[in-house]
Amino acid sequence: MKHFIPIVVLVSAMFRPSVMYAENEGAHLLSKALGYFRRSIKMAKEAVDFVHNQEFEPFVEQGKLVASGPAVFLFCRVWKRLVSEFPEIKVPRTIIWVNGAPGAGKGTNTRNIMRVMGISTHPIIVSDLLHSPEYQQKIDQGLLIDDEEVTYLVFKKIIEESHNEVGIIIDGYPRTLMQAECAALLQKRIGADRLREITVVLLVDERTSILRQKTRGQEAIEHNNQVQASGHGELQTVRATDMDDNVARTRYAMFRDQTLNALKYMKKCSNYYSIDAKGSFDEVRNRIYEVLKKENAKL
Repeated sequence: MKHFIPIVVLVSAMFRPSVMYAENEGAHLLSKALGYFRRSIKMAKEAVDFVHNQEFEPFVEQGKLVASGPAVFLFCRVWKRLVSEFPEIKVPRTIIWVNGAPGAGKGTNTRNIMRVMGISTHPIIVSDLLHSPEYQQKIDQGLLIDDEEVTYLVFKKIIEESHNEVGIIIDGYPRTLMQAECAALLQKRIGADRLREITVVLLVDERTSILRQKTRGQEAIEHNNQVQASGHGELQTVRATDMDDNVARTRYAMFRDQTLNALKYMKKCSNYYSIDAKGSFDEVRNRIYEVLKKENAKL
């Protein structure tokens, strides 16, 4: 068994599938394939060093890895980058991972979560991290941002916010199983006595999701028309998913069939709460309060 684990890590790392944030659908397939091939060769060499140095040892319990080989390898790559940037790695005492179905009202309900938990720090929104000039340049070049880059960005921001003693909220992570495993490995690496993780998943049914997405799109269009007519205010982004029933339905299906399954993995490392976000603002706010008030008492 002692020799079997390194083999599993090495092989899985060499052939790790990259779950991509496909931000640019116009990228050339050949360019993608060549880029992925070059990166795979580089990662194969790193995987050999990774196994040789037994970097996976902190994540072995009773002769088995606590997560999949690819996730352990990815996490260790990210951790090595962070250690090289920060002389001492500290994190807030509590991390609240917030995710939800399209149209579940993450933005509005995140503010409710902040009030219940007594958090005043602005939430870390993953989509905003990906819109930095550095990553926008990659997107414009047709390159893709994979799980490793997203995880690195999120974990780096968490370390930068370590001064927030009460805790922080992460909006939009994890979204894939690989990311969920990395979130669990973060607690394993830091220690459950030093890091408490809470997962809040806001849910609505498909019909409600589509209706809310389209309503949001219509409201954004009306707002933009007023801004253009008056010359005052800021334009809002109108998402393609907010304008087309089929696209909105596809987005909901992706959450239900992929993201939600990944989020359920968080039950292994965090206090996991699934909240019905259908109903009025007050109804949802009261549900959030009832679910999270006991967590607030632990702070």
